Amino acid sequence: MTPGALEGVRILDLTAMTAGPVGTMMLGDLGADVIKIEDPKTGELSRNIGTVFVNGESSIFLSQNRNKRSVGLDLKSEDGRAVFLELAWQADVVIENFRPGTVDRLGVGYEAVKAVNPRVIYASISAFGQSGPYAHLPANDPVIQAMSGLMHMTGEADGAPVRIGSPYPDFGAAALMAFSVSTALFNRERTGQGQYIDLSLLSGALFSTIPRDGETFMTGEAPQRRGSGHPTFVPYRNFKAADGVYFFLACFTQKFWLAMCKAIGRADLIDDPRFINNTDRCGNRDSLDAELEATFATRPADEWLEILGTGNVPAAKIQDLHTALTEDPQIAHNNTVVSVKHPTAGDIRMQAHPVTFHGTPASYRKPAPRLGEHTREVLEEFGVSPDILARLTAEKVEA
Repeated sequence: MTPGALEGVRILDLTAMTAGPVGTMMLGDLGADVIKIEDPKTGELSRNIGTVFVNGESSIFLSQNRNKRSVGLDLKSEDGRAVFLELAWQADVVIENFRPGTVDRLGVGYEAVKAVNPRVIYASISAFGQSGPYAHLPANDPVIQAMSGLMHMTGEADGAPVRIGSPYPDFGAAALMAFSVSTALFNRERTGQGQYIDLSLLSGALFSTIPRDGETFMTGEAPQRRGSGHPTFVPYRNFKAADGVYFFLACFTQKFWLAMCKAIGRADLIDDPRFINNTDRCGNRDSLDAELEATFATRPADEWLEILGTGNVPAAKIQDLHTALTEDPQIAHNNTVVSVKHPTAGDIRMQAHPVTFHGTPASYRKPAPRLGEHTREVLEEFGVSPDILARLTAEKVEA
């Protein structure tokens, strides 16, 4: 197996739920040794939530914790804290997503770890950041969607704000964290210096609103809900075909607009003074939408997609997630789904790492760990004293 780009990097993972675990999984896919520190009695929160379980294993936990080793440590105990700092002394990276202030109260925050390992890269993921008027408040992905403007701009024009179907702020934070840690590791190679990283879901979610933010700054007005439509491109939305199937049409350049009109047999729209350019089309979107809705209602979706594809016009059928993951030929060609064997849940399918590295590819070496599965293995590997290990075992801190 080709070594991963991050092989030899040791990461202590104190994260829970989605943003942190997905980010550390991405780093693990690329070769990092990710050691998941969990409460030895209850485990990480996502082990016990959701409604889909396979032989007692949560599908949520299984889907975002591969390529990790689980160590059960009670960080509230003196021995647990001492063992964590022993591990941190030899680690490259520590990542946590407790509420701000929690790790400091536990004695495992950045300053405590830096005292034993000045080269450490310590990343904190939180809802709002480590300081400020909201830092102490509880929050999760949809709360961030609500506060960032994402929820306000999502939904039908005459409907209520709608939560995005996937936890986008969580995944944005996961990707930003993996990027930030990798950048900090690169900088340490050059300078020998570690650093602290403060990442908030709120900042990440706001960053994802580009370029809507630019329009908001320039106009002084927030983007309005337009359903599947776009504030500055027309036509650019869902349309329903004769068979009731929806497809998305994206004419975001004049070239695609002209090609679309010719492909669907509506060349008459090209010279219509209401639709000459995109500015005109935006100003008369309701009239144009009505014209296209009537046209697209005359053929089934597959026929329109064949016509539009032949005409080099961007369009796609709207398919559900199950169809996308199991039937779409391009997604299959991209090797998006991998199978990993879990000792309890059996063979489980999950998404592969989203980036293809042709020199140092991602690998899928371990399924999501069972609680405390690697406690003794890791502690012995890190040289934790036999006395402490014996006490942890006696106290049933080891799973």
